[in-house]
Amino acid sequence: MAWWGTVIGGALGWMFGGPIGAILGAALGGNFDRGISMGDMPGADERFGPGNQERVQAAFFTTTFSVMGHVAKADGHVSTHEINIAKDIMAQMQLNAQQRKAAIKLFDQGKAADFPLHDILQQFRQECHRRRNLIQMFIEIQIGTALADGKVDPKEKQLLYTIGQILGFSSGEIDHLFSIAGGASASASD
Repeated sequence: MAWWGTVIGGALGWMFGGPIGAILGAALGGNFDRGISMGDMPGADERFGPGNQERVQAAFFTTTFSVMGHVAKADGHVSTHEINIAKDIMAQMQLNAQQRKAAIKLFDQGKAADFPLHDILQQFRQECHRRRNLIQMFIEIQIGTALADGKVDPKEKQLLYTIGQILGFSSGEIDHLFSIAGGASASASD
């Protein structure tokens, strides 16, 4: 049964790391099922103590790709452009093959209708508590995902406002980030 690693990884991840830990644990457990070393994941071989850099990096990695999948699916389908944005982010992060597989799995998990967005974002905010620049970079990546196909669906825009609100950004700040990202066309689709 090649799914035990996923189940055990998700359960252990939840116990030790809450919702983000569950998603990361399930992704790592799935890799373990296929015989991939968990040490190939960023920060996976380090102790996940509160507030340490490895934990923040793991939270950023997990939250970025899973929420990208959620944003991409918000309008009902995932476009090739949205997938390409995820691949571009993977390239920018210089992920190795195993890390790319984990990122793809996280992206796919984010597309699920029952994806626990609020819980994931709450924990991400807690992990990054004083790193507003890191949270802003995360939001900019999500805005880039929404803009990838050339238009922003109202459901995507509302989702980004929700993401912003949970992470401590006002609607005005989200609009400002849209305009910086070239999202002036986003207001046309409101």
